[in-house]
Amino acid sequence: MSTRPTPAPRREPRPLKAFFVSLGISAALLGVLLVSDGRVMELRKAKAEVRELDRRIAEEQKENARLNAAIEAANKEEFPAEKVAREELNLVHPEDVVLLYPGGSLTKEKPTAAAGPEKKPPPRTPSPGPVRGH
Repeated sequence: MSTRPTPAPRREPRPLKAFFVSLGISAALLGVLLVSDGRVMELRKAKAEVRELDRRIAEEQKENARLNAAIEAANKEEFPAEKVAREELNLVHPEDVVLLYPGGSLTKEKPTAAAGPEKKPPPRTPSPGPVRGH
């Protein structure tokens, strides 16, 4: 009689283990595919470029607002240099009308004859030079 080898005991299938092994292999292949594909890197570069362009747009908008404010001030003739020239240096623009009042006429105090004649400085005459930088 011949002896037959006894078959090995049959293993039961493990579907959960097979699922996780398959999931791990699929994830690894997908990762390799994404890393090797240049489109993913292009997308990252494009997103970085968009962020940089948004930052530059915000800077340019601030600069535009500053320039628009300067234009508005120029249209209203609010030049800081002109203000200083008028108020501190007593200069006038050629188109301005200058009113000259005699000394003491704008104050409430009346000069008294008993105090004697006071020496008053001569009234300043505004210079007729132009103030604007046009």
